[in-house]
Amino acid sequence: MELEVRRISTASDPGQLELSHEKLQLLRPDLYGLAGMWHSIKVKLGQAWDQKKQVARQLLTGDSRAAVVISVAPLLVAAYTDELDCIAMLQFPNQLVGQGGLKIGSRLLTVNFYDDDCALARDLFPGPKNTKRWTNFGPLIADFLTLDQQRLQHRKQQISESEWQRTVAMGQEYLKRHPNKSRDGRPIYSWDPAESLAPQLTPWRPN
Repeated sequence: MELEVRRISTASDPGQLELSHEKLQLLRPDLYGLAGMWHSIKVKLGQAWDQKKQVARQLLTGDSRAAVVISVAPLLVAAYTDELDCIAMLQFPNQLVGQGGLKIGSRLLTVNFYDDDCALARDLFPGPKNTKRWTNFGPLIADFLTLDQQRLQHRKQQISESEWQRTVAMGQEYLKRHPNKSRDGRPIYSWDPAESLAPQLTPWRPN
């Protein structure tokens, strides 16, 4: 991964959520333990950027929007952005289904950062409400990264029913047209455009 060069916008609906390192470790064990210590050393030497700090900042200040479970086998979540008026399809480890009691249609919360440093990401298909200010976004599914259930539920209740329905419709249409392509939904990887669907996505572990 490249050093941190992402541009962001000032969110009108910031996540205002606190990162749970316990939850992040489940998805990104490489940021903890011995591998995490090596990463921290590289950060101090200026050879890498602090991914844990980035995730925490995004949960706190990023743009919070609707996200909906579209499939549970594999686990696929459609994360919406009103900036591009589209969804990114995210794949997660299947074990999260049981841990979170997820089902098709479960409502989650995505917290997005944006950039415009490249051409439009090949897996994004902007709708008519696209602001045309950005060409890609990196979604974080907050439900998988925070323990603040009160804030999660409060923000979900603020999202309009039309946005929830738009997210579902766009997610279903994407799955129909691109059934074998999704982004790795884990933090930071979710910036990368969709590749082939993994048979079973599992947390990355260092060799």
